[in-house]
Amino acid sequence: MYALALASSLLIAGSHAPPAARPEPVDTMVNVGDHSLHLVIRRGTRPVTIVLEAGGGADLGGWYDVPARLARETGATVVAYDRAGFGRSELGRPYMSADEEIADLYCALETIAVPVRTIHVGHSYGALLALLSAARFPDFVRGVVLVDPMNPRFVEKTGDFVFSTVQSPEHPSTVQERALVRMVNGFRFLLAEVSATESTLRQPMVIITAGRPWWGRADIDRAWRQSHAEMAAVSRRRRSIVAERSQHYIPQQEPETVVAAVKRLLADLR
Repeated sequence: MYALALASSLLIAGSHAPPAARPEPVDTMVNVGDHSLHLVIRRGTRPVTIVLEAGGGADLGGWYDVPARLARETGATVVAYDRAGFGRSELGRPYMSADEEIADLYCALETIAVPVRTIHVGHSYGALLALLSAARFPDFVRGVVLVDPMNPRFVEKTGDFVFSTVQSPEHPSTVQERALVRMVNGFRFLLAEVSATESTLRQPMVIITAGRPWWGRADIDRAWRQSHAEMAAVSRRRRSIVAERSQHYIPQQEPETVVAAVKRLLADLR
């Protein structure tokens, strides 16, 4: 785990201009105990790390060119990774809680020696893990950007709707299918953990909502937007942005909005 002696009062230093020539991304496997995680690292000069949490069942490729754009436009170190069992990451333990997953992530971040102050950017299901990271590691997580986030408020508004849409293999035979079953089985527990902590988070937060309906039902789309608005209304340190041209896959359809949100958050933290 990160060096516990780090003073919690450390603040993100002032901005640093991105270098004229950036090093090539490092594509690597990092051992976190009983399995290895796949990371792609773009090192920068700014003393902050941007961590990208992909959507449920997705791998780091779901960010498209967002990591490269963030690295180029912010000067920060950018880390995209595959959660255990997805993409090129190994499956690990048969059961793994969300807390264990984010602990493994921070173990990997320590191993690769990136700046300890982090901004977490989570898409869809990944937003839940970004929020849990902010709750569990408040000395390190200095801000959160949520990209069309799944959230407990939405689930509470829509009852069993989300659970009725989840596809979980009955007889998983591949690593990814087993990881998907594990994710689905732990979903209620993750929702409960985030529900208990989300409104208490003190870190600055930007919430990006898809501007174009995508659920296929007007009442569900309305509940989705309302849940995001309620999250943003919790604190003056939270901002709401609408990705006007996008449906759910904002990193692909409107990457510039994600990059602008991160840059705005970094500016607020300066």
